[in-house]
Amino acid sequence: YLHALIRETHRLTPTRPIAINKTVDIDNLEVHGRKMQRGDVVLLESHSQGMNSDLVENPEEFQPERWLPDAVEARKGSPSEVIDHPFLASPFSQGARKCPGSRVATNEIKVLLSQLVLDWKISSPITELENVRYQQQATIEVKLPCLQFEPRLQPK
Repeated sequence: YLHALIRETHRLTPTRPIAINKTVDIDNLEVHGRKMQRGDVVLLESHSQGMNSDLVENPEEFQPERWLPDAVEARKGSPSEVIDHPFLASPFSQGARKCPGSRVATNEIKVLLSQLVLDWKISSPITELENVRYQQQATIEVKLPCLQFEPRLQPK
């Protein structure tokens, strides 16, 4: 479930909204009915895919369950399966250009979150996702509210 929680967080706030840009290097390239010429720049933009209600049911809601194996399997063969594509599923890219530290970073995220939740009760005055504010720059930055941390175990 922790992996699903992290994946849902990446869907709502991808590290880079525009992950890949390429220049077309052939003449008269056509992809899904869209014609491109040599020199055109093509961008893979992930944020709108994850927020598209045609692809994601209730995209404005935080639902980590959408990334559990049964939900992923249910999307196969439908237009929604695009959100499971490896280039959208990971903030570290894929293939030969995948970040070499991706496995370490992913494991660090899981350990850090697990330990934080184990040791601290974390609360916020904001209880609704629509009240969380974002600012898009080179990355999508969450404007975090003031978080309150209370130790779960009282010192002896």
